Amino acid sequence: MTGLPNCLVAVVGGGAAGMMAAIVAARTIATAGVDKSGIAVPVVLLEKSDRVGRKLLATGNGRCNLSNQFMTPDHFHGQDRQFVEALLGRFSVNDTLEFFLSLGLDCRIEGNGRIYPYSLQSTAVLDLLRRAAARSGVETISHFDVEDIVVVDGTDGGFRMVAVDGRFVSARTSIVATGGMAAPAFGCDGTGYFLLNKFGHVCTPLFPAIVQIKTDTELVRGLAGIKFEGIAGLRIGSRMAKTASGEILFTDYGLSGPAILDLAREIGGVLQMDPAEQVFIELDLLPDMEYQRLLTWLKKRRGLDPDLELSGFLTGLVHKKIGQAIVKRSLEKPLPLTRPAAELTERSLTRTAHFLKKLSIRVTGTRGWAQAQVTAGGLKTDQFNHSTLESKLQPGLFVAGEILDVDGDCGGYNLQWAWTTGYVAGKSAALSAIGARRS
Repeated sequence: MTGLPNCLVAVVGGGAAGMMAAIVAARTIATAGVDKSGIAVPVVLLEKSDRVGRKLLATGNGRCNLSNQFMTPDHFHGQDRQFVEALLGRFSVNDTLEFFLSLGLDCRIEGNGRIYPYSLQSTAVLDLLRRAAARSGVETISHFDVEDIVVVDGTDGGFRMVAVDGRFVSARTSIVATGGMAAPAFGCDGTGYFLLNKFGHVCTPLFPAIVQIKTDTELVRGLAGIKFEGIAGLRIGSRMAKTASGEILFTDYGLSGPAILDLAREIGGVLQMDPAEQVFIELDLLPDMEYQRLLTWLKKRRGLDPDLELSGFLTGLVHKKIGQAIVKRSLEKPLPLTRPAAELTERSLTRTAHFLKKLSIRVTGTRGWAQAQVTAGGLKTDQFNHSTLESKLQPGLFVAGEILDVDGDCGGYNLQWAWTTGYVAGKSAALSAIGARRS
């Protein structure tokens, strides 16, 4: 095996959490002014791909949704919400904004409290993080695919990060920030779970979150590519579980768009427990129009223009193709859409209003890891110190980011989790490494 320079802190994984952890660890060590004799660099950042931050570039559709103004634990999921609350108190949204401002990045707040870089370019965020890491003394090593973390015996102890090609890096403390299973194209393949498993850490069930959903395709296939602003309600059995508003997109396999992504996590969890569960999405295509007013309008339109072809009966209310699909579904008996509106019965009009306000589509599942933005589930949080993110099973070993059993809603919550946990783990690992060398 070929050894690389020793360091105080080694960070495994160059995503958002890993970069934050490396920068904070290096700054903490520099501020402490400790004697680094025998240490080539204070912090090493190990990344398996050719460059750090690849997944970060894709966040917010390339605009990088950094955080959210309305940051509360209610927007996170996992087995222990108090764990989330404790950590968010250590590094908040305001702390995040101040951190990025110190790097030279100004931000803007848009709808639903979403925070973006002022330029709306994720490349700006990554460029500034990489520069901050280099200026702080972090050595980044790409193409370093860690396959094992070995505890080193001896006076100083510590760890040895061993790559698949035999190279290794020795460090006093280690932070694992390898992400989850979502978006394997960016190098997220669950490696961290296996690295931590050898120390006794276990995972809750894993499934894709913030991902498109699959449905019966009879209706949606003909509407693929059409989007609208509406409300999506999630019905599980007879229970309305959750609603979300925003852009909704019809696809050839089902539904997508921000409103749908907000519901995907609950859908995935339910169907994982019981694949036979009856799950439906109920779409309100006209959220600003109350049902009775809509029905009155439809009756008036039939009366005002009885010769209007059914194909254009809902023109002006919804997209033409959506309107045609709704009218077709509402008819008591099949009719060519070239027939006049005068042939719409009272029951057909009632059904038309109903489908415009509550179009029910059966859900068959979610799309897979390749399309998912986030992993639901992860390492059990009760096996880590909520103040430091240090393992309770292996001293000196820390974690950060998506690898934990915590995932946030769509809208900047998951990146805030990366910044928060990266900060806490980076500072804690650095202080641990310094303390160990001073003792």
